[in-house]
Amino acid sequence: MHVDRRSFVRMSVLAILLLGVSRNLRADDSSLNSPAPARPIRVRIWCEPLASRSVYPDGIDGALVEALGRIPGMEVERTGLDAPDAGLSDADLDAADVLIWWGRYRHDEVPADRAEAVVERVRAGKLGFLALHASCASKPFGLLMNSMPCEPGSWREDGKPELVAVRSPEHPIARGIESFTVPQSDMFSEPFAVPEPDSVVFVSNWERGETVRSGMTWTIDKGRVVYLRAGSEAYPVLFHPSIRKAVANAVSWCAGRS
Repeated sequence: MHVDRRSFVRMSVLAILLLGVSRNLRADDSSLNSPAPARPIRVRIWCEPLASRSVYPDGIDGALVEALGRIPGMEVERTGLDAPDAGLSDADLDAADVLIWWGRYRHDEVPADRAEAVVERVRAGKLGFLALHASCASKPFGLLMNSMPCEPGSWREDGKPELVAVRSPEHPIARGIESFTVPQSDMFSEPFAVPEPDSVVFVSNWERGETVRSGMTWTIDKGRVVYLRAGSEAYPVLFHPSIRKAVANAVSWCAGRS
């Protein structure tokens, strides 16, 4: 069949356009099958305004915001006891995936109904809970631990080095962390009165021979709970790179991302 030059050009252009449409359709189909990007982990930091500004210039919560706010995929907010509803309104809790808790002296001032609201969401798998340092004595943590005392056998605040050993290197919270030393810290020792954990990630030791399980995890109904002993307000522990890595890993684990 004879085709003149003009018809040949028109047919060639049409073929090229149809090929482009076909490729675009295939690209659209493949995008439908690709996973949606993960939503950022929404982290809410609850903290007593306690630490000396000479140790934590922007507070303990400020140190945590600085560390976690640099991590792609995390959105961080901070609050505390002096905020409306103690910083734990239903709307606040529903807008968080993980609640980091730092408290020491004002545990009794936390409204009981707000502590119960935290626990309800943790048990339902709607909120991960990370307790730091003396937060083992907080109302939410105590309720999650079946109201056990949740206190170490003894403690002292003398600023001696803390040797942190990685007990469970395969656990996601230990990812990228090797055993390390915190130059100055306070001391907690066993027996630590908590329910048997699902895993012991870190164990800390001191020169006098004291030891304590300093990183533990539990699955409470559908929720994930972590206790990390680090966080003394008297020493700049939360600036230590390995501690910051452990906190970030714990947030990801509590959110079910690892």
